[in-house]
Amino acid sequence: MRISKLVSYDLKNIMTSWLTYFSIVLCVLPAFGIAYSVANFKGPFEVIQLTYFFAFFGSLLVVITAMLSFTKDLSQNTVTLLMNEKSSRLKYFISKVITIGIVGLIFGITGTLSTYFLAEYAGLEMSSELFWQITVHYILYALFYGTLFLTISTFYTNVLALFIIAILSIVLLPTLLDGLLMWSELPESIGTFITDWLPLYFISETVGSHNWNTEHYISTVITIILIIVIGLIRIQKRDY
Repeated sequence: MRISKLVSYDLKNIMTSWLTYFSIVLCVLPAFGIAYSVANFKGPFEVIQLTYFFAFFGSLLVVITAMLSFTKDLSQNTVTLLMNEKSSRLKYFISKVITIGIVGLIFGITGTLSTYFLAEYAGLEMSSELFWQITVHYILYALFYGTLFLTISTFYTNVLALFIIAILSIVLLPTLLDGLLMWSELPESIGTFITDWLPLYFISETVGSHNWNTEHYISTVITIILIIVIGLIRIQKRDY
C-alpha cells in the first residue's frame, strides 16, 4: 500500500463529490453578498468582511470535507481492510494527514481567489498579506481540526458522534471560553494561555479575521505535530 495511491484515491473522491463544490459555493455566496452591497449600495464594508463572510460557512465546511476522507472508511468499514499491518496503518494515517492538508489548501486558494475577485468587483483594496495568509491559515485550520478528529477516531469510531463533537468544538467551545475570559477573577496567565496558546479557542476566531500573532502560529504548528504523533502511536495499537 502506497501513500501516494491512498492520497490520489481520496483526492479523486473529493474532486468528484458534489458536496465539495456545494461547500465552495456556499462559502463564496455570503462574501458575494457583501461585495454586491458595496458595489451597488455603497455598503460600509472592507475587504476583511469578505474573508469573515467566507469563513461564516468555510470554517465549518472545510473541517467536514476533511473529515469525510476518513469517516467514510469508518462508516463503510473499509478501514479494516487497510489495517492488516503496522506499516499499512502508519501509511494510512499519513495519507489522511496529507489529504486533510490538501483540503485546507483547496479552501484556502478558493478563499484567496474569491476575496481578490470580489474585492476587485466591489472596488476594495486587498492587502498583499492576505494573498498568503488566507491559504496558510486554512491549511493550518484544516490540519488542526482534521488531525484532531482523525486521532480521536482511533479511540472512538462513531461517525455521527465525531461530526457532532467537531461542530460543537468549532461553534460552541470558543463561546464558552469567551465566557470564561470575561470572569474577573481569572488569572491573567490563564487568560493569556487561552487567547495566545490554545488553538481550540483562537483558531476558529481568527480564521476569518486572519489576525494571527506569532504565538498563534507557533502553538498551532506544535499542537498539530503533537496530535499527529499521538495518532501515529495510537493507530499502531488500535484493534481493527
